Amino acid sequence: MVLVVKLSGRIFDDESLVLKYSQIVKRLSEKVGIVTGGGEVARRYIAAARRGGASNTFQDLLGIYASRLNALLLISLLDNAYPRVPTNIEEFLEAWRRYPVVVAGGFQPGQSTATVAALVAEAVGSPVLLNAANIDAVYSDDPRKNPDAKRIPELTYDEFEKILRSSSLPGGYELMDVWSLSILKRNCITTYVFDGRRPELLEAIAKGENPGSKITC
Repeated sequence: MVLVVKLSGRIFDDESLVLKYSQIVKRLSEKVGIVTGGGEVARRYIAAARRGGASNTFQDLLGIYASRLNALLLISLLDNAYPRVPTNIEEFLEAWRRYPVVVAGGFQPGQSTATVAALVAEAVGSPVLLNAANIDAVYSDDPRKNPDAKRIPELTYDEFEKILRSSSLPGGYELMDVWSLSILKRNCITTYVFDGRRPELLEAIAKGENPGSKITC
């Protein structure tokens, strides 16, 4: 089986979580593609660049390089991963042919790592995308702002699209953006959203469980 995993950049703000994820990936028998976010490093650099008047392109580039640094950290903890960070889908696929694990960050300005993960899932023919997010599931509204927001264990992409809130500004991407959603929807790739602070859930989903939210066509 093939698995594609999107790791929130916030995971890389906690060293213990990164180590746990590396140990779990080593135990998986599946061929695994991983895409990492930029985390606090990306947010800090983007904020500094924005204050200084840098263009959105340069802000995006800072986020991309931060995400690639996180990817390289994870690669360094794995003994069966491609030893470089692919910078585009062609490089990813070339590495995919030769290694059981390939880890990437961002690809290009104007494109979130959520979109990169969707592109990777599409390119390698993965039936699922596992999204280790900053939230434990999809909710009817932002649970941080609305205490009455309801947790949704299963929903369709059409239903999710009505809930989706995203930003096209660098560093402002949320759970998923419209571009990643369109790629996943056109391929009917099932997405599992789960709490990225609990690495063990990655194995649970690989065994068929749904500890968060399952999004389908």
